Amino acid sequence: MCTYPHRGELLKMKEQIMVTPDHGTRTSSSSGPALVLTNVSKSFPGVRALTDVDFDCQPGEVHALVGENGSGKSTLIKIAAGVLTPDSGSVLIEGKSLSRGGIRQARRLGLETAYQDTSLVPELTVAENIALSFDAVGKKRPGDLKKLLTAYQLPFDLSATVSALGPGARQLLEVARAMSHRPRVLLLDEPTAALDMRLASHLEELVRTARDEGTAIVYVSHRLEEVRRLADRLTVLRDGVIQGTHRSHDWHVDDIVELMVGAPTELEFPQRSNRPLPGPRLEVRELAGPDFGPVSLVVRGGEIVGVAGAEGNGQRALLRGLIGISRNDGKIAVDGEVLTNPNPAAALHAGINFQSGDRAAESVYGPLPVMDNLTIQSAEANGPAGLALLRRLKGAWSRAAAQFGIVAASPFQPISALSGGNQQKIVLARTTLQTPKVLVVDEPTQGVDARARMDIYRMLSDAAEDGTAVLVNSSDSSELAGLCDRVYVMSRGEISAELVGPTTEAEIVRSFVSAGGIAERSDSRASGSAWFARALGRVTPYVPIIVLLLLSALLAIYTGAHSPVFWTGPNLANLMLLSLPLAFVALGQQFTLLSGGFDISVGATMSLTVVLASMTLPNLSPGSLLVAVPLILLAAGLVGALNALLIGPLKVNPIVATIATLGIIQGIAIVLRPQPGGLIAPDLGTAFSMGVGFIPAPFIILVVLTVGLELWLYRTRGGLALRAVGFNSQSSDRVGRRSVLVRSAGLIICALGAVAGGICLASLTGIGTNDVGAGYSLPCFAAVFLGGAVLTGGRGSFIGAVLGAIFLSLIDNATPLLNIPDGAKQTLYGAILIIAVAAYVGVERLRNGAGRTSGKRSLRITEQKVHV
Repeated sequence: MCTYPHRGELLKMKEQIMVTPDHGTRTSSSSGPALVLTNVSKSFPGVRALTDVDFDCQPGEVHALVGENGSGKSTLIKIAAGVLTPDSGSVLIEGKSLSRGGIRQARRLGLETAYQDTSLVPELTVAENIALSFDAVGKKRPGDLKKLLTAYQLPFDLSATVSALGPGARQLLEVARAMSHRPRVLLLDEPTAALDMRLASHLEELVRTARDEGTAIVYVSHRLEEVRRLADRLTVLRDGVIQGTHRSHDWHVDDIVELMVGAPTELEFPQRSNRPLPGPRLEVRELAGPDFGPVSLVVRGGEIVGVAGAEGNGQRALLRGLIGISRNDGKIAVDGEVLTNPNPAAALHAGINFQSGDRAAESVYGPLPVMDNLTIQSAEANGPAGLALLRRLKGAWSRAAAQFGIVAASPFQPISALSGGNQQKIVLARTTLQTPKVLVVDEPTQGVDARARMDIYRMLSDAAEDGTAVLVNSSDSSELAGLCDRVYVMSRGEISAELVGPTTEAEIVRSFVSAGGIAERSDSRASGSAWFARALGRVTPYVPIIVLLLLSALLAIYTGAHSPVFWTGPNLANLMLLSLPLAFVALGQQFTLLSGGFDISVGATMSLTVVLASMTLPNLSPGSLLVAVPLILLAAGLVGALNALLIGPLKVNPIVATIATLGIIQGIAIVLRPQPGGLIAPDLGTAFSMGVGFIPAPFIILVVLTVGLELWLYRTRGGLALRAVGFNSQSSDRVGRRSVLVRSAGLIICALGAVAGGICLASLTGIGTNDVGAGYSLPCFAAVFLGGAVLTGGRGSFIGAVLGAIFLSLIDNATPLLNIPDGAKQTLYGAILIIAVAAYVGVERLRNGAGRTSGKRSLRITEQKVHV
């Protein structure tokens, strides 16, 4: 049995004690508090999150904020950061009111926040994430980013994507980026939750340095011993109410926990019989993958076995390898039966239950109710023949909630509304509905409070007592020492030591700090992987362009060889003119896809444009143009604004919203022009045909516009913001880039692209028709997907979208010359789209794989430079 240290008598401080922190020799230019929250209250439906909270932080002070999960800490931090607006009360930053200015104003007043789940955009590079943070508040980007990161002892490859870094490395980057702004106030939300002891120690030094330079630091953490080392003051929050504020070292861990939970709590690890079953329940032999191995280990039933090591040494990769993820070689056996084709489903069927440490991304389904999240892995117990009987689901929920103290307003409440600790309890409570043979848990208590830790420890101990083999990876060495019977220590992807309990936290840390018996992977291989990752990172955005150019060239050469008409000037000019409507609407669609949205109504907008042109543009006289152009532009603005209103403030699903808009636009077009009619200026077609040689002038304009947009996308602040919002709107919002505004702009520009395409179409048809644009909706999406776009946003290029449109137009032009029937042409469309997208996905996976290797190498360099 292991207990937390510093037990003492109960503090008789149930009322708030406001004290002046001891700053020593630290100085600041400010004479008053840097951050002041006064009488702050906040309620959500059915929940009173904060009640009349007063909180302040002085310059040159670390003021810790502690409390249970769900106590209101995150709400208070979000109000201070401008993410949430309080129902009542005020927020002052350096004496200036935050009012309703939001995140952007808070950052401009000098407040920076480092979030536990980070505000980084994983798909962007390290350099782009830093630049995005400075761009969002209108600050000049640092001139030498490499020097900036080196100052924080973080030698990441600036061109590496953030997703290639491990959780600990991402957290350090999050904190370093916030500190690089030299903030007056710094909010740190669980900054060491994902860090091992060495990296946590390094981060503590960064915090001390910032404090000594005069920064006011609000420090949120569940690691109370860490708080003891850092904090000048500590404030306890329970159920949205301040329970007390205490000086540094004027408190004991047990006493603070009692204030947090409202009752005495034994901070002890559960006692167990320590009588493991004979023979291994889980047996692993020579298991290997890209980031670990070969690894051999055994876990017997009734045992809790730990996995320890410095961040980035293969622990998480090993746990995923046990369920067949990124596994190349080795044998996995459960109760002596070898898994012949290991994959997550087969592993679950064999009795291996894996719970990921990345709770938000891999363990919970945010929009689903808590009851469904609890029972999602226990299909057979939910009902016969694949049915889910409500009485069984509610029974399972009631038992789990009572047994593990899960706090939720209702079993039908979305799990995303619960605190992190309650989410983690639900994840681990799944195992009690199945009684697995092997339970594999990654970071079981990351980001949860003391009482939730005790509940989780009891869950794991009860599972072991029931005969389950439990394997736990944790960055908290004291947790491993108190909980585990044995501990495997990993270094550079392999097991460097096995510690048989009882062991101590110091012994575990010493074992992986001094691990040197494992041969290092060759520098040349690491350097080669890093070079390959950088090369793929530079090439990947251009793969769709290269593929489309190659396909277009092959099709053109083949068609020209079989038809003498193809290479003639009139045919090429006709090809370019026919490609214009699709190209312009593809440009607009690409813009909104990059922002993470899309617009199904573009075809109807093109039809409406043709109808309006047929009614207002009988010729190209100034009088006609003065009526037609403003009217058509107004129509584009109204269509885009309607989509933006529905999808943004009203939060209507984009598919539903744009289909509804499509119906409205199509209905207006039919009312205005029930039958084809209305002559469109004949000179419009003639004007479109004029150009240089056989190249039409509008096509030249298209090329220039496309190149300009491409340069804008990758060389400007606006382009970076557009991609960032598409990749991760929450992270963009957190740095002050309002994703709703960016996506609204994307929808309006998409409508303008459809109108431009409609004008091009009007020049070709010469007459008003209410459904002439309907045939462009699906080809428009095909063009942008060929150009590398994805529905999830952030990816693609304007050059790729236009090349996709030209390629599809080339197919339309070539198939009649080659006597290919329409049915075969449609099949060709689909086959080419599948082949192209598959090629892009393959290159992206290669890039991500090489990037992970490069990122782990960077993290190892970081660890070597960190002095504990």
